[in-house]
Amino acid sequence: MTPDPTGPPPRAATDLATRLAGEPPAVARTLALLGELLGGAATTSATASGFLEAALGQPHTSLVVERVDLTHTQAVSVGAALADLVAAHGARLGPVEDDEAPTWTRIDLDGEHLSVPSAAAASFPAGTAGPADVVVQLVEHDFEPEPASLRVVARPADHTAARALADDLLATARRDKGFFRGRVLHAGATLPLRLQPTTLGPGGREDLVLPADVWAEVDANVAALTTRAPLLRELGLGTNRGMLLTGPPGVGKSALSRVVARELAGAFTVIIVDAAAATSVLRQVYRETVDLGPCVVVLEDVDLYLGDRKAGARGTALADFLAVLDGTEVYTDVLTIASTNDPRALDAAATRSARFDTVIHLEPPDRTACARILDRYLGAVPDVDTTAVAASLPAGLTGADLREVVRRAVLTHGRELTTPRLRAVVAEGRWRAAPLTGTYL
Repeated sequence: MTPDPTGPPPRAATDLATRLAGEPPAVARTLALLGELLGGAATTSATASGFLEAALGQPHTSLVVERVDLTHTQAVSVGAALADLVAAHGARLGPVEDDEAPTWTRIDLDGEHLSVPSAAAASFPAGTAGPADVVVQLVEHDFEPEPASLRVVARPADHTAARALADDLLATARRDKGFFRGRVLHAGATLPLRLQPTTLGPGGREDLVLPADVWAEVDANVAALTTRAPLLRELGLGTNRGMLLTGPPGVGKSALSRVVARELAGAFTVIIVDAAAATSVLRQVYRETVDLGPCVVVLEDVDLYLGDRKAGARGTALADFLAVLDGTEVYTDVLTIASTNDPRALDAAATRSARFDTVIHLEPPDRTACARILDRYLGAVPDVDTTAVAASLPAGLTGADLREVVRRAVLTHGRELTTPRLRAVVAEGRWRAAPLTGTYL
């Protein structure tokens, strides 16, 4: 006998509900589904497939899907474009996964908060977003290279309309919703890649004491993406550049990277990639540059993941690096600035031209440079002859060492700091990190 959908639910469903009342949500959900099966009074539109079928009038297995995988920044931009479309046409919203409610994600952009759909489905009847009935889905992915996908679902006869709407959403997102373009972003270390807006802090060229030839080499490489970019494109020579900064710890590699990035931020998007992130998401970072360009990608401590194959180095980071810098994947208008304490540890393929076009070695400062660095740190302490102090310094001190010398002297003497006292602090050597000894748990 066919159940009467207008009558009360069958006794079996009622008894089951009574027995399982108060059970955990998973059990309650199972109960609800059993009740629908037994009672014939379905609420299938509350599920992802039911929402599709209610909007498009066909079994979900007979529909077609136009799918586009999205990078993290594309997912944000497309979500914003979809939100505008929903508001303009009063679209009905539904789930994309089981019966989960549509989800909006909040993004902080320099104190301004942006909320965009990240997991939602929207139904657009014919004559609203396009000439045919469609359902637009934004789907989040876990543990996949691409964090999200855009899907436009339609009847098979309306596949062309679905494709056109997908193209329109992507174009609108890229043209009008580039919220991350021109910002400073930090790459997260897990898949799927997430880019977090951040800041580089204050500081410019005047805060670094480096030889003039270093600045000249930096400017020549930056010109490939600025003043010389049109001519390079005209000649077919490409605008990508790679600078590898080498030298012992403390000579200013990271500071130089950030000064260049700070000068270009705004006109360029800056992506900071530390060693932890580069081991897993390097390829995804460069894919982001397609929509964020022109870009500066700062790779820190590359010797930790671009090891030499001859020395037995393994892993995917080297392969990803070779693919994205003049390899199988083509990107344009990207300046890569990498740093390493040990260039000998790098694979030879990583340092050839068109990957790292120039290697800039930073040496510890000479006596004159040491005096200039001390002048910077001691500008408010006039009773110190920095030239005399610099002349007494041991060889090989870096800018980071000098900063710690001054910090130690200020902690000890405050504003009563003098040349003899500063030289005494240098001689004591307590500003050096003492080597660890003994056994530690």
